[in-house]
Amino acid sequence: MRNGRSWEMEDKTKEYAKKLEKYEAEKAEKAKAFNIADLVANAKTLRKVQVKDIGEVNYGVLTLRDSAALAKAQSNEQRSSMMLWLMLRKAYPTLKLEDVEDLPMDVAAKILTAISKDMGFLTQPQTQ
Repeated sequence: MRNGRSWEMEDKTKEYAKKLEKYEAEKAEKAKAFNIADLVANAKTLRKVQVKDIGEVNYGVLTLRDSAALAKAQSNEQRSSMMLWLMLRKAYPTLKLEDVEDLPMDVAAKILTAISKDMGFLTQPQTQ
């Protein structure tokens, strides 16, 4: 036979379980909702990546606005330099394209590779 306190505890537990279920349902619904303002704000947020032998590098993601500048590049090499510059200048506003073009190739490659992995561009498909 249960005392009054155990019934109260059971009722409270059920009440909190319902509240938690409602909260999780609302959270899942919000996650499904498309919100352009959140996406734009997220795109403006600076990111950090640790680059082996170089250190922490700050960068911003490329946007559709950046694609116009990338389209002007006449070769893959120019496109890579431009892409790296566009991402880095968001964190380092005084950085010039010429500065990026003067980077040693191995340094530029390490930074681009680390950023690409961080953003999920160079993920390998899982094999089973």
